[in-house]
Amino acid sequence: MTHPAKNLPTTDTLLRDARDLFPGASGQTYIDVASRGLMLANAPQQAYDHLQLRVSGRADKTAYFTMAEAARTGIAHLLNCHPDEIAITKNVSEGLNFVANAIDWQDGDEVLVCPGIEHPNNLYTWRNLEPRGVIVRYLPSPNGELSIDAVRQVLAGKHCARVLAVSATSFIPGSRIDLDTLGEVCRAHGVLLVVDGAQSVGVSHIDLGKTSIDAMAMSTQKGLCAAYGMGFLYVRQSLARTLRPQSLARFGVHVSASHEADYDAGPIVLQPGARRFDLGNYNFLAALLVKNSLDVLNDIGTAAIDRHVTRLAQALADGLEALGAPVHRPACGRRANIVCVPSNNGPAAAAALQSHLEARKVRVALRRNFVRFSFHLYNNDDDVAAALNAAQGWLKQHRGSLL
Repeated sequence: MTHPAKNLPTTDTLLRDARDLFPGASGQTYIDVASRGLMLANAPQQAYDHLQLRVSGRADKTAYFTMAEAARTGIAHLLNCHPDEIAITKNVSEGLNFVANAIDWQDGDEVLVCPGIEHPNNLYTWRNLEPRGVIVRYLPSPNGELSIDAVRQVLAGKHCARVLAVSATSFIPGSRIDLDTLGEVCRAHGVLLVVDGAQSVGVSHIDLGKTSIDAMAMSTQKGLCAAYGMGFLYVRQSLARTLRPQSLARFGVHVSASHEADYDAGPIVLQPGARRFDLGNYNFLAALLVKNSLDVLNDIGTAAIDRHVTRLAQALADGLEALGAPVHRPACGRRANIVCVPSNNGPAAAAALQSHLEARKVRVALRRNFVRFSFHLYNNDDDVAAALNAAQGWLKQHRGSLL
């Protein structure tokens, strides 16, 4: 029998201690990672030191590239894929557009989307292909979720689908798709599964070594707890080899020379995998900050983070229901880190509840007619209790306005 090494911290200890790394978790109840994640306490000093090197004229470009590669390696480790399958982008929208515009579309090809639950940027990306003869086909979203049975039904019939574009977790009402099953369905029918990972990466456990996702775009300001202006794009190696970027720069081309300004006049040889989508200089400051937060996330592991945040979300959902709130309950999928309270009478009541919570230092989001709570690793049971405490009085007096 093997025994754990002595003095090694447990996952529970790492999660408890992680809260201390995020000062924004103190003095308020911050349940809003779906808008943006809290940043590490050392982020301002790290940013200052980085910028001070520029101010003093002592910037080291070689060290900058090392930073960017460390960030690429960190996200690849988090998702269990190869660093060559990761491109560095500005945001989710750019990553989705890179993939969409690199596919060899034929007139009449279809993209399947579920507009009832998708962020607009996972719709405009594909609708922009309509002038090229691509048909954007809408799927239903009963109960605010994409039904995998509905996908099966479409793919079993007459179709010309090339891509199914979905969010791993929708921004509202927080529906979590079964990516393992959906990936198997898509692969069986020769359809590419392209995922918007904005609300899931860093929060939910996604293992790209096991789950058949073909491409996934993500950003660094939400679950990765870093700055705006940077993202990553995962593209499976086998797919990347078939994609021709519509925008190309030196970093996306493989040349024998090593300096970033070197040029090879011979035939263009694209970088392996997703690296062919890298464009120009990276956001080196954002790369530094996300590299540091990825170290924290990788130390704990997303499997543990996932269990932690879904437990908190379930506890909050149960507590809000006990207070009479009309909480959205997942039907097809399972609970993610997001809890949404809808107002069936329009957005005014939802806005009033959000304002009530904000006045009591409970930070949540308002999206359409939903009040949205979203947990990350720095949240704990005290946050659940504080949110329920703050909501109780308002719900007792105004619950009927939500129904």
